[in-house]
Amino acid sequence: MLTLFSNKKIIFLIFLILLSIYKSPYIFFNGRFIAEEGSFWFRNAFLYGNLEGLTQVFVGSGYFNLWPNIASVFANLVPIEFAPLMTVYFAFVVKLYLFLYILFQKSSFLETDYQKYIAALIVLVSPPMVAEIWLNTLASQVYFTIISTLILFQINDESFFSKFSPVVLFIASLSTVTTCLLTPFFLKNFLKKKDKINFYNFFVIFMGSLVQISIYTYTLINNLQWGGANERYILSLSKLINYIYNVIFKSFFGTEITKILYFSSIENIYVLIILIAIFIILFFLLVKSFKILSKDKVFLILLTIFILQSLLAIYAGKDNHVQGRFAAIPGIMCIYLALRIISIKNSFKFVASILIFISISAGFYEFKHNNKYPHFLICQNCPHWKEEIAKWKQNKNYELKIWHYPRKSMSLSKN
Repeated sequence: MLTLFSNKKIIFLIFLILLSIYKSPYIFFNGRFIAEEGSFWFRNAFLYGNLEGLTQVFVGSGYFNLWPNIASVFANLVPIEFAPLMTVYFAFVVKLYLFLYILFQKSSFLETDYQKYIAALIVLVSPPMVAEIWLNTLASQVYFTIISTLILFQINDESFFSKFSPVVLFIASLSTVTTCLLTPFFLKNFLKKKDKINFYNFFVIFMGSLVQISIYTYTLINNLQWGGANERYILSLSKLINYIYNVIFKSFFGTEITKILYFSSIENIYVLIILIAIFIILFFLLVKSFKILSKDKVFLILLTIFILQSLLAIYAGKDNHVQGRFAAIPGIMCIYLALRIISIKNSFKFVASILIFISISAGFYEFKHNNKYPHFLICQNCPHWKEEIAKWKQNKNYELKIWHYPRKSMSLSKN
């Protein structure tokens, strides 16, 4: 019994892994390429070689994606029938590392085992972790940014996670711009502590940020970003409203409850009045507690990161929407703010506890069967990769079907 109790973190880790497999057993055992993962990253590595695969830039997005590049190279090293399995497990290993980091690394943010368990559940089941970013190497940038944020709060010791943090930040900063936003915080950590690990952490994220800034500047000057329905870098009132809907409300209440509240408030003036009254009361409690909360350095850092990630999500979100992977990081930071509030004695503590409970409950409800986009999780008339490869071997000009078909396909021909 004592051994069981002492190994409760390992038991919880196994629970998280099994829960992950339960969410998408087909993907874990069969693999899949989703959209540009196959039609751009793997295709280029397959047709033009591993060096091209490692250095390729998806110019339309305006930044470098190192992790999908690495995954595409490894996918090209195995028999083509197993290539999609490589990218799936490259995506999963980032999630697994996040679980391990949360549970086993000492942190000034996640100070107790209880907080670690809740934090790990949040990044697995909460509503911001939408199906679109599940087991997708491109969307691994969301998990890399969460890990990078948690590294800010790590208590440096002789553990593997402390020593490995510069490597994680190197990959993360070269895989997503969202991690690069954390550079000033790592500079502050180094200037304050002046130790070797904090120097390495700041140096690698600074260099990664320089690379990303250079690529973004080049694509901006040459007008190479996506246009049309995928146009980014626009600001509008509808985009701000969409942000509030997807990041503030949906992060805590999930899709179903948020929709009910939204449409009920439109159709019934009394519901709208009640909701406004509740929000005013909650806002008053939060403002009343802010004097206490603002004395907590961890809370202030999380709040600043939430604001910065929100501004980037609003700016970079496609068209007039802030959703999917764009809403995931500010959504998680919003929930983590509530988690931090619970650890501080203040008037909003009980409300924050209720909000986190609702968020995790809503996340479990939408985790698999009630998900809005089940075609990202389970095989619904999905193409079977080995069957597609058999057809391609008969006809090299055959367009291989990939997830989510029929919208996506890819060619392994240079023509």
